[in-house]
Amino acid sequence: MTSTNSEDLALQYAQLVQQEDDYVDQLITCNKLILDALDIIAKRAGVLHMDTVKQAAYHLHAMEQDLNRKLFKVRLEKSILANQMSQST
Repeated sequence: MTSTNSEDLALQYAQLVQQEDDYVDQLITCNKLILDALDIIAKRAGVLHMDTVKQAAYHLHAMEQDLNRKLFKVRLEKSILANQMSQST
């Protein structure tokens, strides 16, 4: 492989690392929101509109699942790229 191709792979890998960090940060925030929502429900369920509360909680959970799916995809691409990079040396 040429050095340009190796540089391209290294750049792609760095971009995937950045995406991974971003998704991890988003997941941490989403998980905090879910825990806060569950805490609010536990303390105030009697005065909240339950259908709305459940719908909001399900949306947070769906967002968490979507972020986990995206994170998995990035980690898979990163693994494949790491293999390609090891083949080029």
